[in-house]
Amino acid sequence: MQTLSTLCDDTVWGEAPRRYGGALWISDTQAGQLLTVSDEGVQRRPLDEPTNGLWFLPDGRLAAARWHAKRIDVVTDGSSAPYADLGHLVRDAVGDMAGTPDGRLYVDDMGPNPHSGDPVGRLLVVDPDGSARVAAEGLRFPNGIAVLGDTLVVAETHATRLTAFDIEPDGRLTHPRTWADLGRLLSERHRPDGIWAAPDGSVWVATTTGEEFVRVDGSRVLDRVPVPGEFAVACCLDGSSLYLSASRSTDPAMDLLTEALPQKKVRGRIARVSV
Repeated sequence: MQTLSTLCDDTVWGEAPRRYGGALWISDTQAGQLLTVSDEGVQRRPLDEPTNGLWFLPDGRLAAARWHAKRIDVVTDGSSAPYADLGHLVRDAVGDMAGTPDGRLYVDDMGPNPHSGDPVGRLLVVDPDGSARVAAEGLRFPNGIAVLGDTLVVAETHATRLTAFDIEPDGRLTHPRTWADLGRLLSERHRPDGIWAAPDGSVWVATTTGEEFVRVDGSRVLDRVPVPGEFAVACCLDGSSLYLSASRSTDPAMDLLTEALPQKKVRGRIARVSV
């Protein structure tokens, strides 16, 4: 049984954890703040426009997807500047984000009424010059994104699966296929949110109502980190340390997503575990 070390226990909804420069960066999207967790403690930056997906560009700048502002900014030295305007593409809000070594970014366009379960979600690709276009569509709530070489894997939350695409040299996404069917492997409660690629080509998955973080490789479940009573939101891997974000309702009588979250009766935590 793995032992989890809690690093911060008063977030609301930690999205897109990323390790860089000896610190963990995370969007506390529902609280409208950007957090860094390091040996010096927890630092919080209140935001007028909440961030969702985060990714570090090849030059070290932090790219931040502005949830409802429909753009990507770069954050440096405590200030932010526009990087890519997505207003002509995004229909509702932007979600998670990941990048390639050559500086391309992939970000979720959740689509109108994303929680309907309909295939209204899309993936957008943003080139290093800030230009953006649709890379894939017809997704059922695209969520976490991971790049494995020339393959992109996206979590389709409402389809209970991970879907893979080939990344073409010009950034296009082609040949969609099911990479891991979590509903069949685990249960219909294991709906994927944040994901992270491991060095061996497997993928760590935050399974939301499945209340655990799992490492999968196609049809195999390789590792499991349970968080009983908590909603598994997102994760990232740094060496042998898995950093994870999980949240719970502070009122057991309230459903987490439909009741507690709108009323901010939610408490989240950031933790680390050796895997």
